[in-house]
Amino acid sequence: MFNGDLTTIQPVELLEALKSFPFLSSYQLTFCCDQELGLGNYRSGPTICGSAELNPLCAKFCRETTEGAIQQALSENRPVVFRCHAGLLNFAVPLRIGELPFSCLIGSGVREREIDLAHVESLAGGESIDALSLLERIEGLPVVSHDEVTEAANKALELLPALLEKNLHSIVFEKTMQRISAITGVTAGIDDAGTICDVMSITSETLGILFDISRIAVLIADQTGASYRMEGVWGLPAALGTVPAAKVMTLFPRNSTASVVTLADELQALFPEIGAAKATCIRFSAAGRLLGMLVLFDSNLTPRDELLVQLVADRASAKLLQLQETERHARELAQATKLMTIFSALSHTDGKEALNDRILAMAADLVEASSGSLMFIDDNGGTLKIQSALGMNLRLAQSMVVQVGAGIAGKVAANGNPLLVNDIEKDKRVGIPNRPRFKTKSFVSIPLKLRDNIIGVLNLSDKKNQGIFTEADLKLLITFTDHASIMIERALSIERADLLEQLSITDPLTGLYNRRFLKKRMEEELARSIRQNLSLTVILIDLDNFKIYNDLCGHLAGDRALKRLAKILSDSARQMDVVTRYGGEEFCIILPGTSKKESIFVAERIRREIEHEEFPYEENLPQGRLTASVGVASYPDDGTSDTVLLKAADVALYRAKAEGRNRVVIAGSNDTQPATHLKTVGAPN
Repeated sequence: MFNGDLTTIQPVELLEALKSFPFLSSYQLTFCCDQELGLGNYRSGPTICGSAELNPLCAKFCRETTEGAIQQALSENRPVVFRCHAGLLNFAVPLRIGELPFSCLIGSGVREREIDLAHVESLAGGESIDALSLLERIEGLPVVSHDEVTEAANKALELLPALLEKNLHSIVFEKTMQRISAITGVTAGIDDAGTICDVMSITSETLGILFDISRIAVLIADQTGASYRMEGVWGLPAALGTVPAAKVMTLFPRNSTASVVTLADELQALFPEIGAAKATCIRFSAAGRLLGMLVLFDSNLTPRDELLVQLVADRASAKLLQLQETERHARELAQATKLMTIFSALSHTDGKEALNDRILAMAADLVEASSGSLMFIDDNGGTLKIQSALGMNLRLAQSMVVQVGAGIAGKVAANGNPLLVNDIEKDKRVGIPNRPRFKTKSFVSIPLKLRDNIIGVLNLSDKKNQGIFTEADLKLLITFTDHASIMIERALSIERADLLEQLSITDPLTGLYNRRFLKKRMEEELARSIRQNLSLTVILIDLDNFKIYNDLCGHLAGDRALKRLAKILSDSARQMDVVTRYGGEEFCIILPGTSKKESIFVAERIRREIEHEEFPYEENLPQGRLTASVGVASYPDDGTSDTVLLKAADVALYRAKAEGRNRVVIAGSNDTQPATHLKTVGAPN
């Protein structure tokens, strides 16, 4: 009858059947064997003598008392009622029926109505136990009289033969069917659960109630797979820490077909904080993946019970897999949405420096890093320099130079392979002491590539939760940097285009705008002046005897003179004015919103500043110094188009040259006869 297969009755099932009778429901029941007197391996629940409060008393006194009562019951073949050292009532009923593997039924865990307070205090004092806790524990026990215990023991002696011969199979069968029915109803609730927490709650409540399990925990793998989060879901605190994946895999290796494992000796090493004598571990697995584990502490499950528990766990596993896949898809969707938002923000970032700062900040936000740097290879391809930094002083960071091929970032730049490190001191690829400025030992370095060329390295460290970077982080960052590289290339292209455009409209010698730009701005400013009814003046400046100066002093000296003249003109102009090199030694200034009368003072000031500027070797010129002639023309007096205005200013300039140089000539109001209407100001020849 009492074998270990699914078709036979188990001792724990006999105890459960006995507990179903009202006269025994208040007792903690235990079987003991001839080979091991006292508390045996089979019990319906923890006895008072096995509790934490009374364990010191039980270990020292109660075992001897119980063994004596068992010997008496067996030798006299009758029930024996006795008191333990704590003064609690117990009974021992001999079992001489068939081929039972045990010899006595022990009933305990009840007390009489009156409590001897002095005895409780003496017990507590003698064993250094909290007297109040001991009293509360005893007060919580069921109250019976000595006669009631005697009656219960006698009834148990009469009940056991009939129970074993006729009713036990039907009782066990009925209980099993009730459990199957309950499990069938529960599975619908598991299927409807919306979260992993809901699945665990339904599963633990079902097992705790149906199989009388007092403490249940679950282990769920984290996203990295490196550890399992342990949570109490029935009779235990919610947060129980983590268990390394390597330990869990020793229970359920990948090639194992077992779904249920019972732990005893190794329990302390796996779950040191629980304090249980044994545990039944049931794995959650689906699609060939170990999703987690259900741990039932101090449970007495028959093979039939284990099968039923596994049915519940299998249903929960299928739901867990579904929820995890749903969560994974939701994370991927959220990441994709976040990446699209980031990519959009990057595309609207103006300027290379702002783009670099935003790339680093966004990359750090993606993987919750608090430190990092963005490094670029210089034009000669030999060194890396930090262009943007997070969590460190930027000026200090920008002063640091790393040789390509040297150090961590240098090696990433050289080989083009991303590097993910969990522990900088233990990783054989690195194996160096952690630097003080880093809070954690985990980091990631990713090369930045433009097509097939490596242009820099992105470095991130110090996860905000003090955790390690994962393969998922690396994959996400690679996707991000692929797009960031495109944005960097675009910024570089814009920068080059801006430079080319600037070069196309700028005189390379003086840095002023050139004649091409002058024409465009003249058209724009003239159109605006016509539209808003504003004045506009054009000033042409030409160095006197500049060819002679070049011949006497050389072209290098001439170039230096032109640069000095460009500076004089730029310093004399307003921010709104446009200063250009018109050609050779000739310059042009556009004065928007300036009348001819107002411009005379500007032109004369420029002439004087040039006259008073000291140029090397100018004493050898015909006038003894380097001077300039100036021609001035204004809209609308001297023309309504850019061509006519420039022509008028040029004629005025020609007249200044003809009248002796080093003077300002103002164009007359009649552009058709400019030579007869010119006015001259300035120094005589």
